[in-house]
Amino acid sequence: MESNKPVIGIITSRTCPTCGHHEIGYETDTGEFYPLRPGDRIGVFPKSPSPGLMEAGRTVSPKDWEQPTENAFGTIPWVPDPLRCHKVLRCKYGVLNHTHVPDENMSPGMYEIAYRQKLQELITQEIYTPLSVIFDRYFSAPHLASGDPKQVVDTMWEELEEIRRPAENMGEWLGNRDTESLEKMIHPFSIQELTGETISDEKLKQELDQITLEDFLEML
Repeated sequence: MESNKPVIGIITSRTCPTCGHHEIGYETDTGEFYPLRPGDRIGVFPKSPSPGLMEAGRTVSPKDWEQPTENAFGTIPWVPDPLRCHKVLRCKYGVLNHTHVPDENMSPGMYEIAYRQKLQELITQEIYTPLSVIFDRYFSAPHLASGDPKQVVDTMWEELEEIRRPAENMGEWLGNRDTESLEKMIHPFSIQELTGETISDEKLKQELDQITLEDFLEML
């Protein structure tokens, strides 16, 4: 999408109202149809990712999916419970849960999507310092600043291990949820340092909204 915001829907098909050809796409719970195009990023869910979406022509409201506290997608923050008590770690790993999946259903793939979206939003919000200056300062790579926010993130993802590492570490922890993967994820901090106050979703979202691109790169 032009806005680079995730759109959630159910895969369906229709006859194009313009030319009459058959096309595949996805329909949102508001009835909007979006055709699938080469290069689109998609996420596949075993169940409906949010109550109220259409499935097989009917509205579904699975009991095991919590109703979002706000209507707009992208307003619910997510970070693993062990990291909620450490500000640097929760700001580094915290993302906006666009799909509103319960904590226990967060997968490595879904986290990577949310993490990359976080990077795009941080880049979009950077209006005072040229991106080329920032990337030269942290990575000696001003050429990474070329293109729109999505293209910049894709290039960073391909070229910079520092950018990929948090998502890779989180993916490993989500797959195992063991002490070893937790220690690897929070390095150079230790598990003994995870003793601060656990904050609410509202406070976490405020912190995530306040960090800048340079704040985030410092955390890496």
